[in-house]
Amino acid sequence: MFRTLLLTGCLLVTTLSAQSAFQLKSFSGPSDGVNGRHAVLRLDPTALRRQLVAKAGRISLPLPDGTVASFSVENSPVFEPALAARYPDIGSYRIEGPWGAGRIAVSPLQVDILVPGPDGLYAIQQEDDGDRYLAFYSRQYAGEEFGLPLSCGYVASDVEKEGERSAGAKVSGKSKAVPRELRQYDLVMTNTGEFANQVGGTKAAVLAAFNTAVSTVNVIFEREVGVRMNLLAASESAIFLDPDTDPFTDSDEGTGLLEQVIEAFRGANVPSDSYDLGHVMTSRCVDVGGVVSGLACSGSKTRGVTCLQGNNVARTAERVMAHEIAHQFSVSHSWNNCPGSDNQRAGNTAFEPGSGSTIMSYAGACGNQNIAGPDPYYHTGSLEQFLDFTREGGAAGCATVIQTANETPEVVLDYEDDFYIPKSTPFRLTGTATDANDPPEQLTYTWEEYDLGPVTDIYEPEGSAPLFRSVPPSETGFTRYFPRVDRVANQIEAADEFLPDYERELTFRLTARDNNAEAGGVDWAAVTFSVADIGPFVVNDPAVGNGQDFRVGELREITWNVAGTDGFPVFARSVNLLLSGDGGFTFDYLLASEVANTGSAYITVPDTLGDAMRIVVEAADNVFYNMNATDFSIRPAEQPSYTLASDLNYASVCLPESLTATFTAGSVLGYAEPISLSVDSALLPAGMEVSFDDAQILPGQTARLTLDLENVTVSDRIIVPVLVTSGGADTVRREIVLDVVANDFSDLALAGPPDGTEGIVLTTDFEWTGSVNAEQYEIQVATSPSFAPATLVASAEDLTRTTFTPEDFFLANAIYYWRVRPVNSCGPGPWIAVNSFKTVSSRCEVVASADTPVALPGSGGAFSRKSVISVDQRGTISDLNLPNVQVNYQFASKVSLSLTSPAGTTVALYSENCFSTNAINLGFDDDAPVGVACPPDDQRVFQPVGDLSDFAGEETFGDWVLTVAVSETNGAAGQIIGWDLEFCADLQASPPQMLVNEPTRVQPLGRNAVLRSELEIVGSSSDPIGTVFVLTSTPTLGTLERNGQELMVGDTFTQADINAERIVYESRDTARLTDAFGFVVDAADGGYLPTTYHGIELTADAINAVAYPTALEQSLVVFPNPTPGNLSLEWNTTGGGKLLLELFDPAGRPVERREVEAGARTTKLDVSHLPPGVYLLRLGTAVRRVVRR
Repeated sequence: MFRTLLLTGCLLVTTLSAQSAFQLKSFSGPSDGVNGRHAVLRLDPTALRRQLVAKAGRISLPLPDGTVASFSVENSPVFEPALAARYPDIGSYRIEGPWGAGRIAVSPLQVDILVPGPDGLYAIQQEDDGDRYLAFYSRQYAGEEFGLPLSCGYVASDVEKEGERSAGAKVSGKSKAVPRELRQYDLVMTNTGEFANQVGGTKAAVLAAFNTAVSTVNVIFEREVGVRMNLLAASESAIFLDPDTDPFTDSDEGTGLLEQVIEAFRGANVPSDSYDLGHVMTSRCVDVGGVVSGLACSGSKTRGVTCLQGNNVARTAERVMAHEIAHQFSVSHSWNNCPGSDNQRAGNTAFEPGSGSTIMSYAGACGNQNIAGPDPYYHTGSLEQFLDFTREGGAAGCATVIQTANETPEVVLDYEDDFYIPKSTPFRLTGTATDANDPPEQLTYTWEEYDLGPVTDIYEPEGSAPLFRSVPPSETGFTRYFPRVDRVANQIEAADEFLPDYERELTFRLTARDNNAEAGGVDWAAVTFSVADIGPFVVNDPAVGNGQDFRVGELREITWNVAGTDGFPVFARSVNLLLSGDGGFTFDYLLASEVANTGSAYITVPDTLGDAMRIVVEAADNVFYNMNATDFSIRPAEQPSYTLASDLNYASVCLPESLTATFTAGSVLGYAEPISLSVDSALLPAGMEVSFDDAQILPGQTARLTLDLENVTVSDRIIVPVLVTSGGADTVRREIVLDVVANDFSDLALAGPPDGTEGIVLTTDFEWTGSVNAEQYEIQVATSPSFAPATLVASAEDLTRTTFTPEDFFLANAIYYWRVRPVNSCGPGPWIAVNSFKTVSSRCEVVASADTPVALPGSGGAFSRKSVISVDQRGTISDLNLPNVQVNYQFASKVSLSLTSPAGTTVALYSENCFSTNAINLGFDDDAPVGVACPPDDQRVFQPVGDLSDFAGEETFGDWVLTVAVSETNGAAGQIIGWDLEFCADLQASPPQMLVNEPTRVQPLGRNAVLRSELEIVGSSSDPIGTVFVLTSTPTLGTLERNGQELMVGDTFTQADINAERIVYESRDTARLTDAFGFVVDAADGGYLPTTYHGIELTADAINAVAYPTALEQSLVVFPNPTPGNLSLEWNTTGGGKLLLELFDPAGRPVERREVEAGARTTKLDVSHLPPGVYLLRLGTAVRRVVRR
């Protein structure tokens, strides 16, 4: 009897009905052209047809293992209606079961079924001309026709350029195309007479073969990329039965047929605008298994060939036609190395090592580079190409779009790129995906390598070549072990999963498929990381043997070779220890978590008995792992003992911090003695304090250890030795490992340019003294001390040095601000105090040539031409530059430029640079960072050959001459297009004068203006409006306002604002007595005063000097005062919004805080619960003293 699986919310077991179309005859091992065990069946065609058309809409089909699954069934022809009507005995039915959708292709000759099963796509196909059928997984098929090493002949460069697309770009981790709709393409097929003879010799037989082929590829296309082929009725007129009269020559040469298909269609009167792609079926090719050199929906859409090498149309369609039609949709080969087919390699999609194994691979055709396969699905790179071409590329506009209700899944990876793993070490990747359909669909997953590199032997890969084969999608494929875990357990090295033993980068994609019956949805996400030149990470075999098997309850040491993985660049500080009970194939028993990666840890042997035990050590925050090489045994305990587990074995600590560790005691064989706990404090660093809440516990009890690191100041690895004694046995030492990171950055200081530096020209180097607790640094340079993004002119992160040079030049006459902050494994520290500097103060004038263009002849001997700028102004030159010089002459390598002053001084600018260009378009400045770089045509400023500083001190007045000298004429004529002169005179502005800077006195919680008598700074022009204060820091105990608006860092005010008493400080604290704000002064005459601070004194006897008290401050009345318990507040203000009401006790602590409506003009306050005393009340900006008696 068979068991039937019904997908009705649960799996139901029934007996196969006697009316079932298929009956099991036997099981067979490798035979009949099928590798592996499979089912041998007998078909009752009448019963099958009855089930296909039954109203119940379900059909039972046997699986390769003999069980039976129930599938829904619906008529879903691949013929267009007119053709289907003419051949009612030829049909295609879509079936859907627990693992996705497939198809049944039927005809009077045979039945072909392809449908997903529990282990992938499986087929039911006729073995001979009778009723004997085989059920097998399609990857098992090994017919003779696929034993020939024939390639497909596809060369990407032969296809139209508009169809090419690189799937190898790693900038996108997500699928851009979401196949929520089905895209249907109209297909016209033709055939050679040889093919007709091979499949039956009649038109109906050829159409039946077409039906089988299109049904088969549609199973793949629909579930993989949401695409369906629709065979047009015009195909009937393009069927040819006689090899002697068909329009094809050399039908066994697939490549030669490419150009003949279009003529066959024309001869059959098939209009070229009536279909989206064409394809020809032929037989027994001697050159290729199939070939394509054109694209769907283009002028080359008929150039596609599939060769039937044997008699199995379905398997040929699955392995060859699905490959060839994908080429017609601009999908390239996915294999990386196939000797003899080098010209067919697609370097932009060669993601699979060796021959590859997916549909677009050359599985079985690449000799010693073969990877076991093929498997009927597309590599993620192929999916991307297929989806892109049908959604956004050349085939996007010609499809018939059929909307579906399917929602595409979404893949999520919990990784950040750019981490490292050790070489020659196994690793594991895992991810998740969500599905928005209701109910959610059963997703399948596959992790695939997404690397492109050189053509290399799979046994000796190099560079970034792919190393790991693709594996078929599965429900558990969201996690993949590299290599397969059974290979790791058995120490088997395989060329199709080559663990990298050299430094390189790796990229992997997790692809999720929802296998939707209407239009499959796919999504993917990628992770990129690197292999470091350290390792391998190896787990040692436990010390067992000679009666030393593990015993339950024992404390045993586990060791491993860290191989530098605890440091740069891997930084795997901690590991997890796991136990396998089946020789390493599964390991889900956690022995210890977050153990320091020191190479040694003690574990308590669990009560898990067995003889196939392995230890697995995995990085706690990375993807690599390994296991010991041989099995060991765990035996029952022989004598009573105790166990002691800690919830803290390792921690990375950011100082200052305190931790706790809980120790839990257990009993083995009834052990009941007290257990004493202590810490050897002599081994701890200075400042660290430890204590147990209970130093003696019984089995079943817990003790908590407090680790106080508040006073520890150094970064170090601290080992906390916990000493355990019980029952007179030897003392046992347990360790807690702490990697302590100090965050004291007080030794970090800005060095240069020092605060207040003036006269910086173009650029400068920034330097600072490093901190012993910093690993990296960040720097920002801005035009405002706010360092808002819009004000940043230079910045850098991840600096390991203590210097920085900006790439861009600074503007003249400007103040810049710079700051640095330290970074370590605990994150960024605080920005240290800001320094400011000012660039050179100068006045420059630019004069342009007026006599240009000047012609430069293209023939004759060497010559020179001049252009003159006459300057009428007089002045002494401090700096001279040429912002732009434009000369056009062939070639620039024969041209020299020089400048001569009215005093006769000549400076060489340019000397026959840059061969093979005729454009000179550049500027000259002594302060430019480099000399002329080629080509000199992008308006960049360079150092001249000579020194423009030779003109310093000369007069500007007179004629300035640019000379263009040409040493050889053998090209086209040119011209001096134009040039500019820039004269600059440095200004020596006097710094603003600090007349007074005395603290402003303010009452606690009060307001007061910053007076001119307390802060006055004047520039040389004595204009208070032109003396601008730029806030570099704000008060910490109150706010600074201008005209009632709070000022922030980067805001400005003037000396005129101070003089008019518009700058007001408002206190918001009563506990502290001093405050301050910082500023830089920028005077209108170019003067500059670096960071200065103005102090604030908070004192009760301060005199209120605010010139303009607000209406609220003037009108607020609080009564009765003193009060026994209730206060009434009244005020008069026209403002709206809310006011903050606060009450502070005599120590300055807030005891009441709430908001009131400003427009209410009255409120109540209950203070009866407060002790007697003097309190400060503040409503908005108004402050009053109240007495609670």
